Amino acid sequence: MNTPLRKLLAAKIHRATVTGADVDYEGSVTIPPALLEASGILAYESVHIWNTSRGTRLETYAIPGKVGSNDICANGAAAHLVRPGDKIIIAAFTLVSQEEAEEHRPRLIFVDESNEIKHQGPEIAGPSKRPASSES
Repeated sequence: MNTPLRKLLAAKIHRATVTGADVDYEGSVTIPPALLEASGILAYESVHIWNTSRGTRLETYAIPGKVGSNDICANGAAAHLVRPGDKIIIAAFTLVSQEEAEEHRPRLIFVDESNEIKHQGPEIAGPSKRPASSES
């Protein structure tokens, strides 16, 4: 008997600041290599982008930016929904068995306005908020 797979969050980069948007590029979202590594998101992996500034959502794929850069760039059609200065959440999902689901923990990366890592997981469920002293 086949065990159904569950779709769970694998990784999230929370409240990244978009630094560029280029409609003429061929497509995807550029993400700094350091954030890809910390989140476990692979080059060319499917990612969702949830724009908390505009309320738009889209799916594309990740490509690594330049080493040492903090640029997050929406490319191609995504540039119509994501603009420089917007705050976005970048998420990737995985399929796991029911047994794996019980132990699964996503990689949660929280960044500051410069797309530098502030801290890593866990999340705080709303309506609670993270204390200001722990956000630095």
